[in-house]
Formats: sequence, C-alpha cells, structure tokens
Amino acid sequence: MISWEQRKLSVVVGTTYGGGTPATSNDDFWNGDIPWIQSSNVLEDQLFDVDVKKYISKDGLNHSAAQLIPGNSVAVVTHVGVGKLVFMPYSYGTSQDFISLGDMKCEPRFLCYALYKKLQEDLHIVQGSAIKGITKEDLMSKQLFLPGVEEQEKIAGTLQDLDNLITLHQRK
Repeated sequence: MISWEQRKLSVVVGTTYGGGTPATSNDDFWNGDIPWIQSSNVLEDQLFDVDVKKYISKDGLNHSAAQLIPGNSVAVVTHVGVGKLVFMPYSYGTSQDFISLGDMKCEPRFLCYALYKKLQEDLHIVQGSAIKGITKEDLMSKQLFLPGVEEQEKIAGTLQDLDNLITLHQRK
C-alpha cells in the first residue's frame, strides 16, 4: 500500500478549460448537440449527475469563449455557487462560471470526492463572508491528500456505491 501524499491540484490536473456563453440572441448558436451547463444545472452533493437543459451548436462554440471540454473532466463552479462540482463523462461546454479540469493524473471520481470535500471545508472556514468566486490560481493551489491510483479507484467505487444506495433509499 502506498502512503497518502499531499499534492497541489495543479500537479494532478493536466489541462484546465474556461467557459463562455454564446449570444442568446442568435438562434444559430443554440439547440445544437453540444451539452452546455451553467451553475444552476449543478446540484449540491450531486457529483455525478447534472441536469443539462441547454445545448449549443458548433457555431455557438466557435463564436464565443465556450470551449469543447473532453469527457472524463470535472466541471468546478467558481462563481455563483462556489463549491459545487460535477464529473462529466461526455464532452460538453460551460458558462463562464466554471473551470473544468481535464487530463488528470489520478482517478477522476476520487478527485471529485476529494476536491468537493476540500472546497466544502474551505467554505466553512470563511463562513459568514460573501464568497463571490474563486480564481483559477486559488483553485489550482488547493492541497489534496491522494493515495496510490489503485486505492483511489477502490475508494471512489465504494463512495459511489454508497451515494447510489443513499439515492435509492431517498426515493422510497
């Protein structure tokens, strides 16, 4: 068993992506086939489920700051709704309220759990103050404790099984 090591997020994330919103007045930019999320689509405590309500077109992508973010990335809300994040198994675009993390050198689901816990802890530390956002530099400097990849996979699988079980019981 490999001991856990403290690492900056910038060390385990290979690529970051920003977001943007295509002009809403141009119908050609919308109703395409690229899932596009904004912070209100990401629910608190739902790390693996997002409510996609809007889709942009390739024209919308090409004529805005939005980027096509590859699947198996993590979308982190950095403005309204700081502290929320979601694992995205498929390609997508986001509003400017996100920084997406890709090309991770760790198990992506484990990163979701570890980063979510860290962001929630940080929110409680500054409780009472109005958090308007987090910068890319602040996000990438977050320190996370990470075990070896095999242990990350086991932990992430167990936590995801528990999340699914809790969801099933809540539906009853």
